[in-house]
This record gives sequence, C-alpha cells and structure tokens, in this order.
Amino acid sequence: MNDSENNQAGERLLKIDLDRLLLKLWQDRRLITTYVLSLAILALVGSFLVTPLFTAEITFLPVGSKQLAVFIKSRATAKLVLNEIPEVKNLLRVENPTLANLAIELSKAVNIRKPDRSEQAFALLVELPNATMAADVANAYMNLVASFVNSPEYDLAKRNTMFIKEQYDSYTATLRSTEDALRKFQEEHGIILLDSQTAATVGLVAQIEARLVKKEIELQALQNIPENPVTQKRANEIAALKDTLNELKGEQESMLFSSGTLEGSGRPGMTPGLTNAPRLRLEHQRLRREVAIAEQTCLHLQNQLTAARIQEEKEGISFMVIDRAIVPEKTSYPSHAIFLLFGGLLGLFTGIFRSLLQQHQPA
Repeated sequence: MNDSENNQAGERLLKIDLDRLLLKLWQDRRLITTYVLSLAILALVGSFLVTPLFTAEITFLPVGSKQLAVFIKSRATAKLVLNEIPEVKNLLRVENPTLANLAIELSKAVNIRKPDRSEQAFALLVELPNATMAADVANAYMNLVASFVNSPEYDLAKRNTMFIKEQYDSYTATLRSTEDALRKFQEEHGIILLDSQTAATVGLVAQIEARLVKKEIELQALQNIPENPVTQKRANEIAALKDTLNELKGEQESMLFSSGTLEGSGRPGMTPGLTNAPRLRLEHQRLRREVAIAEQTCLHLQNQLTAARIQEEKEGISFMVIDRAIVPEKTSYPSHAIFLLFGGLLGLFTGIFRSLLQQHQPA
C-alpha cells in the first residue's frame, strides 16, 4: 500500500510540475516570441552576408560513377581544369595557394549525383561563388570525362581490338615480305613447279641411277671374262638405262626451270640442274612453308579481329552528354528559408531556456 501511494503521489507531483512549466511558458510567451523573432531576423540577415554559391549541372548517360568519381576527384584532373581556366584560382580560398592545394580545393567543389531510377541520368555538379565560372568549369570537366571514357585505356574491349589489330598488321607485313621472297626466288631460278609429281620423278631418277651403277659394276666384272655372251647384254641394258635417265632428267628440268634461265640453258643432259634440284627444292619448300604459316596466322588474326570488333560493339562504353551546363540564375547556397527556420528554432529554445532560468532564480 505504501508503494502504491508513493507512486500516485509522484505522478501528481509530476503533473503539477508540468502544469507549472506550461503556465510559466505561457506567461513568458512574449519573451519567447521576442527571442524567436529576433534570432530569426538575425539569421535571415546573416544569410545575405554569406558568400553565395552557384551550382552548375550537367546530365549524361550512362557510365557508372565509380571510375568517373575517382577520375573527377583526382588532383590531376583538377590541375588540367585550372590550367584551362586559370581564373578559377581567384575563387578558391586556400591558405597556401599552390597548384596542388588549389586542385584539392577545386575537387571538393565537384561531385557526381547517381540516378535514383533507371530512367534518370547521371549528373555532374560544380559549386562555385561565380555562376558563369561554375558553368565553364562543369563543361571543362565534362570534356575531360568524355576524352577519358572514350580513350582505349579506359575501355578493355578497345584495348583488345587495338592489340589484335597491331598483331594483324605485323603479320600482314610479314606475309607480304615472304610472298615477295618466294616470287623473287621463282623468278630468279625460273622454277615453275615443285610438287608431288616432281618429287616422284626425282625419286625415279635416283632409282635408275642406282640400277645404272649396279649394271656398270656387273659389266666391269664380265669384261674380265673373255668372249662372255652376257657382256653385250649388260652393255645394251646400260645404254637403255642411260637413254631413259636422260629423258627423265629432261622432263624433270622442264618442271623445275623455265626456258631462258641460267639453270635451264647451256647444260647438255640437264645433269647440273638436277644436281641443284634438291637444294632448290628445299629452299623453295622453306619459302612456301613461310608463306603458308603467314597466311594461316593472318587468317586466324583476321577472325579474332572481327570477333573483337563485335565484342567492342557489345561491351563498348556508350557516353553521351544530355544537357550541358548553363549559367545558373539562382544560388544553391545559402537557402534563406533554411536560415530563417534555423534562427526561429534557435530563438524558441533560447526563449524557453531563459524562461526556465528566471523561474529558478531567487526573487
């Protein structure tokens, strides 16, 4: 029972104190109103004394702001803008007006606003004391952003395309040089054909020459035996093999060399030309192999280049300025209404505090 009575007594005392407080505030309503009006007017007057700031805005599509924020907030970009528009330095307030400090101060005045919805655009905001200068700086920043975004260093797809294009151009030049070397070799030696048919003919000539050597050895052995009937037979076979060999050598020479060349003229039996045939064949095969490798490499790189260009169109960064910055007509800071509201609230709290302070002071 005692606890319940104490709680009820405490509630009555709290209610009495609140009633007294409200009564005191009502009695001092003129004092509180005076404080509210006075501080509100002072805040409004102070808002006109503050240096006004103008915000220039540019809207653009549709680059993400992560990389752009790093680029825009960098000192290097701010230095480029300061070099392009040196008059901006007079608007920046820094204790030590070095280029680095001015660039840091300018970067604080630049921001990117992300869109809240997909149909909205990104916005670049520049806030400076001069309206015209704010618009000029915003446009200068946007020009730098456009050059940065459209540069190959920023776009991976463009870098890949450029690399493949360089390799393709290099191997194309190699292909032209190898083709010229092959053509020069063919013109110099008058080579018309070196294919599987020519290789088969050369092999047949080698076989006949081997048989001819064997028959000549047998003939030498038979000549040691007087009046041997086989000797004449071997001699006839050797003569027939020589005739066949000369015919094959002539056909092979016509395949290897055109008329009027050094290798194809002035050589009875064409034996010297066939002597050089293996060397020329190897050299010709080497040149043709280099041409074939260069052709296949160029074809492969051409396919890769086409695929890279298609990928670049798919993943390439699209950048477009929607609205360029214009000179703002109204200040973005200070807001006179906000200053007035802040002054009124401050006056209200000050008046209440003053009223309560008077209540607790001795009479």
